[in-house]
Amino acid sequence: MRKPVSPDVAPEPDPAAEPSPEAQEIAQQSASELAEIQSELLADETLLLRILGMLYLNKKRNIVGFAVSIIEVEKRMGLPREGATFVCEYMKYKRLVLADDKSRFTITVEGIDYLRQGLGVQKATVE
Repeated sequence: MRKPVSPDVAPEPDPAAEPSPEAQEIAQQSASELAEIQSELLADETLLLRILGMLYLNKKRNIVGFAVSIIEVEKRMGLPREGATFVCEYMKYKRLVLADDKSRFTITVEGIDYLRQGLGVQKATVE
């Protein structure tokens, strides 16, 4: 038996009640937005690892002159103009790469460690 409800007190929601069509639409939009965000983050992570890998190989193969410009990154990876800018700015902020005054990038030790972790390669411990 239900308790009488005072007019000043809002009734408790019935957990068995169906959500309104508006609530269902909002939930679907939210799920769609979250799926899109997740997709973008995964794409950015893949691009980040590809760029770090390219910088790693470039540094390893070219002892002198191993910095790579953002334009070169985009060209080598077939990205649209300004395609790698966001990811490269993120990598600079996280100190995975260094950038010189000509916007050329080099990988840092932190960047190499991030690449190793992202690729599942265990780094050797130094004692």
